[in-house]
Amino acid sequence: ASRDVWLKQRASRIASRPEEVPYGAAMRAPAVAAAATLAVIAAALLQPAAAVDRSKFRTCEQGSFCRRFKKWIQRPQREEALWSVLPASKAALGDGAWSFQVKHKSEAQPHLLLQLNTYASGVVRLRLNEISPLQPRHVIPPGDVVADPPPAGVKSPIVSEKPDATTISFKSDAGAQITVELKHSPLGLVVSADGRVVQQLNARNYLNFERYRKPKARLPPDSTSDAAATPDEVLLDAAAHPHGLDTNGLWEEDFGGHTDKKPRGPASLGMDVTFDGDVPGLFGLPEHMVKASLPFYEEPYRFYNLDVFEYENNEPMALYGAVPLLWAIHRGAGGAPAITSGFLWINPSETFVKLERDPAGAQATISQWFGGGKASGPAHAWWTSESGVLDVAVLVGPAPAEVSKQFHALTGNAPMPPLWALGKHQCRWNYMSERDVATVDNSYDKYDIPYDVMWLDIEHTDGKAYFTWNPANFPTPHKMTDAISAKHRKFVNVVDPHIKKEEKFHVYKEIRDQGYFIKKIDWKMMDDPTDSKPADWEKPEKIPDPAAQRPEVWNEDEDGKWEHPLIANPEYKGAWKPRQVTDPNSPVSDFEGWCWPGTSGYPDFTDPKMREYWGSQFALDKYKGTNADTYIWNDMNEPSVFNGPEVTMPRDAIHPNGNVEHRDVHNMYGYYVHRATFEGLEKRVPGDRPFVLTRSFFIGSHRYAAIWTGDNYAKWEHLGTSIAMVGALTLAGQSLVGADVGGFFKHPDSEMAIRWYQLGVLAYPFLRNHAHLETPRREPYTYDEATMLNVKASLQLRYKMLPLWYTIFEEYHTQGKPVVRPLFWDFLSDAVTHEDHEAVENEIMLGDVALVHGIDKPMAEGGNKATVYLPAAAGWYDLHTGTFSAPGRYNVEVTLETIPAFFRAGAVVPLKNRVRRSSACMHMDPHTLNIYLDPATGSATGRLYIDDYKTKQYQDGKSFLDVHFEFKNGVLRPASTRGSPPAGVSSQVERVEIFGLARAPAKATLVVKGATTELPVPVARALPAGPGGQAFTAAVVKVKPWLDLAAGEWSLTVQ
Repeated sequence: ASRDVWLKQRASRIASRPEEVPYGAAMRAPAVAAAATLAVIAAALLQPAAAVDRSKFRTCEQGSFCRRFKKWIQRPQREEALWSVLPASKAALGDGAWSFQVKHKSEAQPHLLLQLNTYASGVVRLRLNEISPLQPRHVIPPGDVVADPPPAGVKSPIVSEKPDATTISFKSDAGAQITVELKHSPLGLVVSADGRVVQQLNARNYLNFERYRKPKARLPPDSTSDAAATPDEVLLDAAAHPHGLDTNGLWEEDFGGHTDKKPRGPASLGMDVTFDGDVPGLFGLPEHMVKASLPFYEEPYRFYNLDVFEYENNEPMALYGAVPLLWAIHRGAGGAPAITSGFLWINPSETFVKLERDPAGAQATISQWFGGGKASGPAHAWWTSESGVLDVAVLVGPAPAEVSKQFHALTGNAPMPPLWALGKHQCRWNYMSERDVATVDNSYDKYDIPYDVMWLDIEHTDGKAYFTWNPANFPTPHKMTDAISAKHRKFVNVVDPHIKKEEKFHVYKEIRDQGYFIKKIDWKMMDDPTDSKPADWEKPEKIPDPAAQRPEVWNEDEDGKWEHPLIANPEYKGAWKPRQVTDPNSPVSDFEGWCWPGTSGYPDFTDPKMREYWGSQFALDKYKGTNADTYIWNDMNEPSVFNGPEVTMPRDAIHPNGNVEHRDVHNMYGYYVHRATFEGLEKRVPGDRPFVLTRSFFIGSHRYAAIWTGDNYAKWEHLGTSIAMVGALTLAGQSLVGADVGGFFKHPDSEMAIRWYQLGVLAYPFLRNHAHLETPRREPYTYDEATMLNVKASLQLRYKMLPLWYTIFEEYHTQGKPVVRPLFWDFLSDAVTHEDHEAVENEIMLGDVALVHGIDKPMAEGGNKATVYLPAAAGWYDLHTGTFSAPGRYNVEVTLETIPAFFRAGAVVPLKNRVRRSSACMHMDPHTLNIYLDPATGSATGRLYIDDYKTKQYQDGKSFLDVHFEFKNGVLRPASTRGSPPAGVSSQVERVEIFGLARAPAKATLVVKGATTELPVPVARALPAGPGGQAFTAAVVKVKPWLDLAAGEWSLTVQ
């Protein structure tokens, strides 16, 4: 194994030894115990590299399909029409869908079928697949990515035909006028919103679609191709053209000591998309550790889910997950407003995406990177995938909220998470024993620090056999989990998809015996049955020597019959043998690779029967030691194969379900793993809300799992870039996301730990602290007292704000609004949010309510000040002090106690001021409503959503409370109230605090269903002016008796 794999395995073996690590409850620094000492020695013997080993991972140039696509798009006469739509073949499929046949100029028959769908939400979807292929191309099953039933189609589109194009017009659900022009030759698509072109597909004629061929054939089947006298001269696709074709890798490819057999031949596809207008930036494309405004690298962005050890910043190389969704901002000309659109590439095979500018725009982009100038003009992207079908969706927008809504209309809405999932998660590789777990749990209580979830990594298992417990260190797991439950907390165990090969391990035996493991092919070669001996291959090996003559003295009686001497025939071509091809009937066996347990099998999670089996293993009567408060973490599910090519599964491995090559589904493997886990937890406790964390993901993962950004570093740059990484994920529909607070590798010093928590509690929907085995302990109480108190204050702020977080998650669940998002999502009319470095890279919004600015450098290196941009709004109130600032750019001083964070003027913010040991302990506590007035109008609006926080009871349409607040003319009242709160939760308000008052109020009155109560005189305080702002007054109104929001008819007046 490679150096880092050896290190992981060595550390794993050390950590799994039975010595118990004694961590004292009052420990301020990590104890030095036997296992920890051994781990340090192991680290000293072999220090891991400080950077990713790039030699393990392919670039575009090292992958044959990407390399030949780059050559394809540089071909001479690229403008020449190759693939053309046959308008006479149009067939109406109903519900806003049509199909067309597509013909290549070098072929006699049309071999591609185009399907065009228009959805009422404003999505335009285009698909290309083969007609009667030699073998089926992989198509993602309905419901796995695109929702099933699919989104509602357009009911009454207007269709018009011209010789060169078919045009479809319709109004989206949001009222946008959408126009779709399908160009016939060359095939292209132009999509407009409200008269403005947003995207053009194949505008640069980059389209490539490699149909399946017979073994080693130059061209795919077609009467013209079959009769071609010189097939090498046919201009067909990226795998068959006369312009210096690179044939290396068409049928077999080597990388990193592994050979990828390709018996099905080349099957890649690609296309370009142009984002029209003045496009200041492109966003999205998770998962990559890059800036929020995507850099236009020379190397394309890669999507190939991998276990990347020690990944680095500012790299387009692949990481753990893939959502190939690209957002564009289109600025309007002549005062027209800015709009947005999205482009989604739905293909789970390896994919590369190259972002490009026209020459003038490219120069402006380079200038922008170096601090001057602005990106301008249209932006382009080309996309290429190794196999499968071409399936793309244009999310027409034009507003950001519509783009997000369109994505979820296409792929489905996320479930409502349980409230506890939004609290603090405490994790480490690894808590080593039941005693260790109890010590950590009790220490949180000793220092009165709230947290919700205790996590266990791989060392809790019996020899890395998942669904088991280490009998030496976890002898009574049911007592341990029940003790955590008794404190109203939860447990999460890691369960990875590699299955330890061991006869006594029942999970391995059952999967093997049912034939659910992925297979490997033991490749054999055979004579090509289609090959035949050429007619001119009849010349003999030897011919009579024409120069030889019978000697005159030759006497046949004495010398025998004279035979003409033979010489080598110069026209002899050698002994003819049929061409050798891979035997399609080569024997198969279970694929085995190395991972944490050693030799492991990998289940075929694409098979619904395998997913059903997997889910059944989480039943409480099967997974002994767990209880209904135990949830699951799926790690290493790219899948990670330590001895595989690029540390993953060979592409030519076979999924028995459908006889699909792994290359066709690679990026969806992790998706199918966490989906199986989620569905199993759903059945384990009917009505419960499952929780699953995944490292690997794909389009649609938001329906099943939380996501974290993987094995990051305790580095300031990783802290800073986490804003962009989290924002890219939420733009891609995945909102229950976060980064490991404090970094996974290395150890954050006190200042970095404080800053990371300050950011995480406001910017990470999923808030977890995790750490590598070899790092010192970093639970908040292990730091010095000042650091611990700072971290504790941040966590208490998170718990106070849980009502706001939960309400925003309900909007994500029902409307697809990202929980946290880049500033342009809410302030698109403010051009500064499109490309200003501070606004784009260092700031992020929590809903439309709060703005946070991260600090990504130590105080001694400039972290004692920040340049903050507050976008165009009614104003902003400091989240910590309540001071008011006008929109604008400000240089502000920063202390170690806080980072810049603000509430938007005009917002009503629901909070809970009574922080307890866990979120469940706060269910019955009353709320506080903070009102941040718009100074110009003296008004504010907001919302609070309440249900039982843990089950699906709210789906009955009544077991929840949804209150929309309105404050105007000194009166707070419900603008609307829906539902009724279930038992066991509070819908009461004990306190109202109003910010932005012109003067201190003298009285407060509460009216509930006609009954009036004089409340205590509000307690006022002066608020000094913030940067660019003015001085105001804040007042606290104590509500006695508490107001029950379920009352429906109520008002609170301050005068």
